[in-house]
Amino acid sequence: MYKALVIVMFFCLNLNGKNLSWIGKWTALDEWRSEYSIEIFENGNALSDYGNGENGEWKIVDGNLEIIWGSGRKDYIFSGVMGIQRLSDFKGKKYTTGMKKLPD
Repeated sequence: MYKALVIVMFFCLNLNGKNLSWIGKWTALDEWRSEYSIEIFENGNALSDYGNGENGEWKIVDGNLEIIWGSGRKDYIFSGVMGIQRLSDFKGKKYTTGMKKLPD
C-alpha cells in the first residue's frame, strides 16, 4: 500500500512540475520572424503583445501546452527536435516557429 501511495504522489508531482515549466515569459516569432512575447500564467491565462495584444487561456494536451487566444488563433507549444516550437493555427493557416523562455 505504501509503495502505491509513493508512486501516485511521484506521478502527481511530476505532472505538476511539467505544468510549472511552461509558466513564465517567452519570446516567440511570427511567420515573418518578427519577435513578440507570450506570458503564461499559473492560473491558466496567457497574454501576448502580438499586434494590439491578445488574451488567451491555456491547457496541457499530451504534456504540451495549447493556448486558445481571444481572436480564435490557437498555439500549440511543444518540445521538438530543434527545441521549444510553436505551431500556430489561425483559420486553417498553419506555421511553426521557435520559442525561447526568458529568465525570471
